[in-house]
Amino acid sequence: MPVTRCENGKYRIGDGECMYNSEESAERAYVAYLAQENEEKAMTYNDYPESATNNAKRALKWKEENGSDCGTPVGWARANQLANREKISRDTIARMASFKRHQQHKDVPYSEGCGGLMWDAWGGTSGIEWAIRKLDQIDKNINQKSMIYNYKSFDLQVKDVDSKSGIVTGYFSAFGMVDSDGDIIMPGAFKRSIQDWGPEGKGRIKHLLNHNPSQPLGKPLVVKEDVYGLYYESKIGSHQLGKDFIKMVESGLISEHSIGFKTLREQKGSDANEIYDVMLFEGSSLTAWGANENTPLIGMKGMKNIEKIQDQIKSFEKFIRDSDVTDETIDLCLIKVKQLAQTIEQMQTSSTLAAEEAPLQQKDDSKEFEQSLISIINKF
Repeated sequence: MPVTRCENGKYRIGDGECMYNSEESAERAYVAYLAQENEEKAMTYNDYPESATNNAKRALKWKEENGSDCGTPVGWARANQLANREKISRDTIARMASFKRHQQHKDVPYSEGCGGLMWDAWGGTSGIEWAIRKLDQIDKNINQKSMIYNYKSFDLQVKDVDSKSGIVTGYFSAFGMVDSDGDIIMPGAFKRSIQDWGPEGKGRIKHLLNHNPSQPLGKPLVVKEDVYGLYYESKIGSHQLGKDFIKMVESGLISEHSIGFKTLREQKGSDANEIYDVMLFEGSSLTAWGANENTPLIGMKGMKNIEKIQDQIKSFEKFIRDSDVTDETIDLCLIKVKQLAQTIEQMQTSSTLAAEEAPLQQKDDSKEFEQSLISIINKF
């Protein structure tokens, strides 16, 4: 799949979006997208005790010399791993730990049954007790890391909405875009989370409003990676918040999405810090940048963006005036309006020189617009 240069000066992979700032970043993203297919699911370990290796060797030797119908191919594969001191994954360690349930048969002589033979094949008492301790250690480490909960927002509108069925589709995240933190999420970063926690796994990835666990929007039916980013399809709930959300989507007010996650693997690249693996907890549709009216948008400069924000405020004003949504949703919209207004004020303050050079009429228009904002806010 070739990397090609687009008319806007950016690059794309195959027939994908023109979103990469350089040919090098596009090529790295595509290589990562391919490489993640062969990437190991997790870290591996071989610090199990030597006695576990000896137990497995003893079981294998007896089977070779005497023959045996005991056990399964998986059990004997495990014995070979332990005998050869191969590195094993967290999932394999978990299966070793679960073999504890067979301990009542561990003292059966090899010649009299399968209990003792297969117990040793799985590492014996020392190996299985090690697996129990190791699994606890690994999971505690994961839990400690998962307590550090990060957010990343993207200027991504809802792709499509079917108001009758309540199905909304879009992107929670995009690949290849350097954010304000200097990070870039690489293809494959969500693969493990999707497998483990996605709709076809344990179904733990949530679709929330503004990262608020008490405001679930609906149930993700599809969460997958494609060349562009993290695509989703959600069945929005029939509760009042869900109904209000559909109305906001239809009015074009949902222009941002965000993810709640923990970084598991990253690497410093030439252009940005590249994130290759994350623990994904939820995807959010945003009506505001957090439930704090004093948290403005950052990283936008220039009058074109001010005009864009002014257009957003007018859209919210129309929605507030014409919609029959709940007071709680109106409050969310007002928070967004106040954030947008504060953003404009900060942008104008930081661009004093540009403002002094602007035509007088433009200043008058800004004052008139500011008065309009005040009137919107004071109505509620």
